[in-house]
Amino acid sequence: MKISTFLSCSALFLASVAVAAAPDDPNKIDTCIKPGVVAWTIDDGPGMFNDQLLAIMAKKNVTATFFVLGTMIDQNAAQAGALKKILAGGHQLASHTYSHGNLDNMTVDEMKKEMSTTSDAMFKHSGVRPRYMRAPEGRCGPLCTKVMTELGLVISHWNVDTNDWRFMNEKDPLKATESSMTEITKVILNESDPAKDSFILLQHEIHKFSVEHLADRVIDSILKKGYRFVSMEECVGEKPYLEGSILPSIAGTSTTATATIATMTASAAATTTTTTTAAKEQNNAGAMTQVAAWTMGLTAALGYALI
Repeated sequence: MKISTFLSCSALFLASVAVAAAPDDPNKIDTCIKPGVVAWTIDDGPGMFNDQLLAIMAKKNVTATFFVLGTMIDQNAAQAGALKKILAGGHQLASHTYSHGNLDNMTVDEMKKEMSTTSDAMFKHSGVRPRYMRAPEGRCGPLCTKVMTELGLVISHWNVDTNDWRFMNEKDPLKATESSMTEITKVILNESDPAKDSFILLQHEIHKFSVEHLADRVIDSILKKGYRFVSMEECVGEKPYLEGSILPSIAGTSTTATATIATMTASAAATTTTTTTAAKEQNNAGAMTQVAAWTMGLTAALGYALI
């Protein structure tokens, strides 16, 4: 590989790390407002392994937040039915857009359609409209951030990644699992302190090994370290759903959310900014450690995959 090509790829990777971490943008959540907790976030579902993952979570008595895709909901009835099961398990639903497209390449209207179409699909099958969203690949630049904030949505990033998508083609599921634990082991298990730190952990539910093998490892190791699993709602301290959302009776509650896209007030937006700023300050000391962990994946990151 030519030196110029390597340097260009290195620059692209470091730029992607900056986008994903976004530690200095108060509008983008990448840590929790209190120590000792891990918000386990599950992307790209609901998929064919969702029932299995929910069973593991129920057995271990842990909570997660599912960032779902509108296309996955619309794909078949079984996947659409997973939304009520997720709520019934005490977990939180959130939006990962409709098509998993790059929001930074979309117009304002296209971005709004991604969010509204997903919200409609989720409301149809679960009765809730999500307030929390995650941009595919973490790509949400200034315009995207402006649009999502104006919609009253909580932009949800992460500060630890299983990177399970990198190993989805690994034939040995145990090897893939071990590789997916690399960043968790370094950043959480070896270098963190539950009395001071908190994490938002990214994983996917569409890779078989990630559900069948990795999920148990993630739960057991993080609990052993002394952390508690929480939803994004508890992690951030902001309401999970928009106005008109009513949790179905299957979830054992009838709580109605109080925030709305159409009538999100300036004071509510200010509250979000204050909350995220506090979270950023709490975890700022560990930011360089986390970036260092991400840079370990430089070589692998030169390939492309959906996050």
